Amino acid sequence: MFNVFLQLTTAQQIILTLMTIVTILLGVYAINWSLLTYLSIKGRNKSPEPPQIKELPEVTIHIPLFNERNVAERIIESCMKIDYPSDKMKIIVIDDSTDETTAIAESFEKKLPHLIKVIHREDRTGFKAGALQTALDITHSDFVMIFDADFVPQKDILRKLVPYMYLDEKIAFVQTRSSYLNKYQTWVTRSTALAIDGYGIIDLRGRYSANLLAHFSGTGGLFRCSAIRSVGGWSSETLAEDLDLSIQMQLKGWKYIFLPKITCPGEIPATFELLRKQQARWAKGFAQCFKKHYRSIIKSPLLSIFQKFEALMLLATYFVAPVSVLSLILMPFYFLIFPISFFFHDYWLTILGPIASIFLTIIYISPLLLYGTTIFELSEKRIDYNEIPRIVGIAALGAGTLLATSKATLEGFLNIDSQFESTPKYGTIDG
Repeated sequence: MFNVFLQLTTAQQIILTLMTIVTILLGVYAINWSLLTYLSIKGRNKSPEPPQIKELPEVTIHIPLFNERNVAERIIESCMKIDYPSDKMKIIVIDDSTDETTAIAESFEKKLPHLIKVIHREDRTGFKAGALQTALDITHSDFVMIFDADFVPQKDILRKLVPYMYLDEKIAFVQTRSSYLNKYQTWVTRSTALAIDGYGIIDLRGRYSANLLAHFSGTGGLFRCSAIRSVGGWSSETLAEDLDLSIQMQLKGWKYIFLPKITCPGEIPATFELLRKQQARWAKGFAQCFKKHYRSIIKSPLLSIFQKFEALMLLATYFVAPVSVLSLILMPFYFLIFPISFFFHDYWLTILGPIASIFLTIIYISPLLLYGTTIFELSEKRIDYNEIPRIVGIAALGAGTLLATSKATLEGFLNIDSQFESTPKYGTIDG
């Protein structure tokens, strides 16, 4: 095998080696997706039973808004309808808007000043992180519930989540599984809905079941205020303030609970362009968090080697995009520099050919395993073949957003500034 490789030209050796390295890197991601799928299946019943509590504590709901005129009324009304003692629940709306959203929010405060407080910020310092920190600074309750503007919480969500905080004083947050309001709006929302399900059922559930560091999803979570304050509060150093906060807390020994059977539905970006912008923002935020925390993760005395590896894989999620772009750049040279006959014979006699083929097989199988398991889990343990095309849709969306997420990932890692772009919400719900 070495002899065949050495007989190649220098250019052929370089291209073959680079393509093999890229394939192995993508294969590592694929292996990890398969591993999380296994961990998720193994730990599907890990969720603990909540304790009985004699008296419900005070909870403050934080709702950050920025030009959310299409959904502001809905989210505030949804929170007002939550079944919880009126003297134990407060709602703080942090409004950075420059449109009529402000008037909508303030109209609720005028009607119910004992329940709702609106803080209108004249500038967007710190964006969402800055807004949430502003609310935290005036919060007196021990617990806060966080909702993005486009979500619609269930009426009993607080009664379901609050008892879990009393299982252990070191529990920093309880996370629900995100679902969706507009799955059937477009092919983009149908495919993205499956991606959201896969993230909740496989990634979050797998990480929780194996006691791995995980990502607070930015909404639908109940927090212990002392946990947030113990790490200095909400930080605006990255565009992924939710990921940043959850990693910091877990590195300090705080715990979390993920409840996949309790869902909190929100709005999915309905067009490819909106999804592209959202994914780019997330990609940059994840890369920033990787650069900010990788040293602390590696040095952490609280984490095992496996936990450290998985934490780094979590933060490096979007690095798969620039690696994929690199493979696409190399591919034309790959096929130009080798004759077709090489791939039918000599390729398999090199040391790199069999290695690359093994990883390539895993790359193709792992998404089918991940999303196939997700579909099976959510289809009452049966195979729903009508859902299979959505896997193809995810692949199409991934390919379409590849350049944007690659650019954003590199910008995040290299500390290149770019404009923050929030995702517009339209208040769409499936009929």
